[in-house]
Amino acid sequence: MTNVQISNCALELSHFNALASTWWDASGPSRLLHKMNPLRISFIFDTIDQYALPALSRGSGLKMLDVGCGGGILTESLARNARVASVTGIDMSEDVLAVAQQHKKRDPALVYGGKLEYRLCSLLDLPIPRAASEGQEEERYDAVTLFEVLEHVPNPSAVLQAATERVRPGGWIFASTVNRTAAAYLTTIFIGEKVLKIVPEGTHTWSKYINERELREWFVEHKANVPGSGEHWDIVRSEGCIYVPFVGWKFKGPRDLGNYFLAARRLE
Repeated sequence: MTNVQISNCALELSHFNALASTWWDASGPSRLLHKMNPLRISFIFDTIDQYALPALSRGSGLKMLDVGCGGGILTESLARNARVASVTGIDMSEDVLAVAQQHKKRDPALVYGGKLEYRLCSLLDLPIPRAASEGQEEERYDAVTLFEVLEHVPNPSAVLQAATERVRPGGWIFASTVNRTAAAYLTTIFIGEKVLKIVPEGTHTWSKYINERELREWFVEHKANVPGSGEHWDIVRSEGCIYVPFVGWKFKGPRDLGNYFLAARRLE
């Protein structure tokens, strides 16, 4: 990692540390994340229901990893879902993760249920689980979520690579990010941050946005160029989404213009 990347990473952490105390205020700076959460949950489970391969599906509950979990908005929702056996939330912000730990204590089902844990680390620092072998349980994850993460990291390709290494055959990567378009700059940064101020200023950097086509091609081209990876990924779903004032987030509009969700399934 270069000095510039390290500096940018430090700035990102500083920005989100400053938001830690308001993370669970549904009317505060993180309100758009709260409003997006139902869309995230429906995207995950609707996609699994529609596209899971029976031959590679697991009968027991899902083992999930939430990358860049922040204060735990999505992580807690996953842990409360009856279809999830366990969920691990990881984040590099100590302040924000402390908020997640404290909020978890408000729900005895989360404290004593054993389904939810948080770790202070990056995805690249998380040990790569072992694959299943005779007499040994599969330790990789059924699903890794990368919601609103890729546009905040210095090396998205390395994060994607690390995510694929932690998904079992038949498992999933669910991601959401923003296209690098003039329309996205207008709505997310100029209007969202500077005019309406519904997002804290400095949250987004337009140059770090990732076009839907670029993310799609990463799975097609990058994985094919990893010697001996033995992996094949299929992009099964991609949806554009917009924020509708007084309504919330909706899947609507082109997937190559502004915000979008993408689901990739590992076949091998």
